[in-house]
Amino acid sequence: MKYSFVPAAALLFLSACGPATQPAEVSAEVEVVVPPTIAVEWPGYYTDTLPCADCPGIETTLWIRSDSTFILQQRYIDRDTIPTGTIGQWHVVNGLMTVGYTGDKPEFYRYTAEGLLMVDEMGEAFASKADYSLDKLADEIGDAIPRMRIKGTFTYMADAQSFQPCGSRFTWPCVGGMDLGEEEGEPLIPFNNVDLQQAYRKGVKNGGDPWIIEAICTIGMGPAMEGEGMEDYFFIEQLPRSVERCP
Repeated sequence: MKYSFVPAAALLFLSACGPATQPAEVSAEVEVVVPPTIAVEWPGYYTDTLPCADCPGIETTLWIRSDSTFILQQRYIDRDTIPTGTIGQWHVVNGLMTVGYTGDKPEFYRYTAEGLLMVDEMGEAFASKADYSLDKLADEIGDAIPRMRIKGTFTYMADAQSFQPCGSRFTWPCVGGMDLGEEEGEPLIPFNNVDLQQAYRKGVKNGGDPWIIEAICTIGMGPAMEGEGMEDYFFIEQLPRSVERCP
């Protein structure tokens, strides 16, 4: 029996000329995880303590209402006994909500799973490690808004009384005290509507003139000025003081 020997170099040549070996196809699928989309529901009641440069913090509550208005209350801890109120109209610009006085640079908020995060106008969080978030506690709140200190214009004309907060284009019915109801025959608030009307007459030159004031008040429900039903009222709790102008 004869054996044929093929030189090693020839084997290498034949191997190189043979069909190229194709790599096996990889059929495994790569799963792409997409984060869930947050359903944005702006209206609601938000609260938390925001940073303060010269106090322990600012107790902040923000009511975003479905009628496009907002009510912001801020109390500087160790400085204020009653929060200061700001009322205006909120807007959504490029996915961010804005609140603030008309004509001033607003504050910007980004919606999160927990509530709202204060950001810059580009939607970026502040570089500071301080917590600028407000937690959403409820979608709706009760009829009454806690007392606050707020500036605005009071008008009394033809037995109609109204209050327009500074920076707001909305006007609300307004009365002094809480004399729409009594407990055990005593007024709920010592200051009443007669006191408010008398103060108004002293504060203006002519009846019907606007009277710019700083007042301590609450917001609650009262009988509608026109037709049946109920609507929001401003209840001024004590003698307001005159101010020169709205900020």
